Amino acid sequence: MPSSSTPLVYLCLLLVPCLLLLQEARAAHHGGISLRSQQMALLHWKSTLASPPLQMSSWQENTSPCNWTGIMCTAVRHGHLRPWVVTNISMPDAGIRGQLGELNFSALPFLTYIDLHNNSLHGALPASISSLSALSVLYLHYNQFTGKIPYEIGDLQSLTQLSLAFSRLRGHIPASLGNLTMLTNLLIHQTMLSGPIPEEIGRLVNLQTLQLSNNTLTNMIPKTLGNLSQLDTLRLFGNQFSGPIPQELGRLVNLQSLQLGINDFSGPIPISITNLTKLNHLFLFDNQISGPIPPEIGKLTMLNQLGLYLNQITGSIPPELRKLAMLNLLYLHENQITGCIPQEIGNLMKLEILAFYQNQILGSIPKTFGKLQSIRVFVTYGLKIDRNGEQPSGPGNLLKAADTSCLTSFIIDGVFELGSRDSTS
Repeated sequence: MPSSSTPLVYLCLLLVPCLLLLQEARAAHHGGISLRSQQMALLHWKSTLASPPLQMSSWQENTSPCNWTGIMCTAVRHGHLRPWVVTNISMPDAGIRGQLGELNFSALPFLTYIDLHNNSLHGALPASISSLSALSVLYLHYNQFTGKIPYEIGDLQSLTQLSLAFSRLRGHIPASLGNLTMLTNLLIHQTMLSGPIPEEIGRLVNLQTLQLSNNTLTNMIPKTLGNLSQLDTLRLFGNQFSGPIPQELGRLVNLQSLQLGINDFSGPIPISITNLTKLNHLFLFDNQISGPIPPEIGKLTMLNQLGLYLNQITGSIPPELRKLAMLNLLYLHENQITGCIPQEIGNLMKLEILAFYQNQILGSIPKTFGKLQSIRVFVTYGLKIDRNGEQPSGPGNLLKAADTSCLTSFIIDGVFELGSRDSTS
């Protein structure tokens, strides 16, 4: 005789599939939390790619995306449940050829990390990527994106790292990037971007690296960049910036690398830059900078590399350079520097490369240069060097190849010679 509980068992069996369907529907309603919907979005993207790469061979409908190459899942809290969701897509150097816009980002709301650098992604950078409110890292450098950076990218307010370098992106840098206040690294190097740096970039107060080099950016550097107090690297070289270097950059007291070369900056070297006592690299070469080298540059005692060449710098070389005891590269060539070579430079014991050529420097090579035991390249041609004066002894004596065993190359008045420790000549 059937138990009285039998109808209840049948009812439960009938309800289970209904409940599963209801859960799937609720998952879709709550931002695509269903792992199945995320799987289908990824498989659709794969189907649009030209010859999907070998790394995607594990992307199959009969396996969980959490087991796919390049995909990482995490259990997230969602009400009383902890479902597994796709959080990372990491497929750099994978040979992916296709468009990122074919990926349905709205079905992947838990993505925190995307690394697709060094592939062959082309077409526009999709505005739909702005739906990824949890995204922290976006590496898309070394691809073939065209068109503009979408204004909607400013909605990715969890973003800490953004790299769009080495692409064919055009247009202006959108002011909406100023909304990404969590950013620590912003790299947009070697693109076809033009126009000014938006003042709103000055709102990115957590930024540590800002690289906008080798583009076609114009106008003056906005003074608001002086607000980026956490910045340790600022690379703006290879653009068409003009006007004076803003004094406000002197507020970037954590800066270790300042690279403003190959632009059209004019006016003097701002004294405020000498407040940046953590600087290791200071490159202002190939501009229209005028006036003297400020003696206060001697405060930059951590400096290893100083490049001021191809400018219109006048005055004499300040003896305060002797304080730069860590300096190993000093490029002052192709300016309008006058006076004598200060003997104090002979105290820079770590100096390896030294270039003074094509200036209006007079006098002889200081005897103290004989102490430059690390010197490997010394370029002086075009200078009015007095050969009758007393010459230095040791590696600094560039008139005797026998005394230049430390040098790999050196130039005197346009004559290029080579020497090495293994030389038998």
